[in-house]
Amino acid sequence: MELTSEPAKKGYPKTIPDPFKEFHPVLWNPQGHEHYKSAIYSVKRNHGIQGSFKLHNLNDAINDKKVISEKIIVEYLINGFHYPIFTVSDLINSPYPFDKQSEGNILGDIAERISRRITKYFLKHWNKHGKTGGIFDERFDPQNREDFIVAHTGKYVLKIQKYPNLIILKKSGKGKYGYENIKELDGFFDYRFMGKRHILVLESKLEKINVDYNEIIRNLFSPLRMLFPDSRFYYVLFTDKYSIYSKNCYNRWRQIKQLPAKIHETLSTEGIGTLFFTFNESREDFEKIKNFLILQYRAIKNLALTLFGKTIITDKELTIFDGGETPHIKLIKDPVTGLWREIPLRHKS
Repeated sequence: MELTSEPAKKGYPKTIPDPFKEFHPVLWNPQGHEHYKSAIYSVKRNHGIQGSFKLHNLNDAINDKKVISEKIIVEYLINGFHYPIFTVSDLINSPYPFDKQSEGNILGDIAERISRRITKYFLKHWNKHGKTGGIFDERFDPQNREDFIVAHTGKYVLKIQKYPNLIILKKSGKGKYGYENIKELDGFFDYRFMGKRHILVLESKLEKINVDYNEIIRNLFSPLRMLFPDSRFYYVLFTDKYSIYSKNCYNRWRQIKQLPAKIHETLSTEGIGTLFFTFNESREDFEKIKNFLILQYRAIKNLALTLFGKTIITDKELTIFDGGETPHIKLIKDPVTGLWREIPLRHKS
């Protein structure tokens, strides 16, 4: 079944339109083209947010007055706004080490953080009648937020696992308290539009969409409907464009592939909207961020470093970059002894 308008609350129109209707896949038939024997699904709009990332060393000017834990390593820029997405605290408090053995975890973490930032910005600026927030009640303490229970019924619990990631627990008699983890959420957004609650669940993937659409309904939206009965739901799948769209006709019709189309059809029959959003970054960009995080992690831990950035050598100076936009180390040659000495780089620009 398709998403339908619902009775509005007092002070709003009689029916509430779907604020994200123009982002849903549309089934149509490109008549007159021999390549197409049947109707196809296309998406008319992406999120439209042109963000970019910036890498920072620990002693860059931006970090000069920050305590070590708050120093910014990776920053995301959107329309003049600057958002830290990785700090020193994120690295030292990570459940996994930033090394070659954890590359999959690192890439997945980068994808989650970028997709959350873009989605949050999108929701804040999409419609003048909409606003974000409201997921937490007055019990929420930002200083003691881990394991905070957002909502619960007798059967299901939605709680913070490690902020801002949430998990859904199901009462099964198993586990420490008789509940077991059935779903981890990359992002959860509580959006109010014309007095109606719209809940968007984010899932980020890099290149391969290994999504079970029946499991999404069973372990994600069925529990959420019990936890938030008076809400409208959306599934936001954030990935690279060639995981969603056919390469052959991306520029013309943005035809979506078979699996994304099946996800949309399955969720649509349950009255759940689907938004397919794509990263601005290429796979090479993700690799660059990953390698930079590993490098900074090793610098923080005082481990041996392997630098992959450019090197500038003159008769008097040796400057080595680490992949960021400013030098990692700078050496000056003593004209008398011929030895090199390091210069402190406290305000690099």
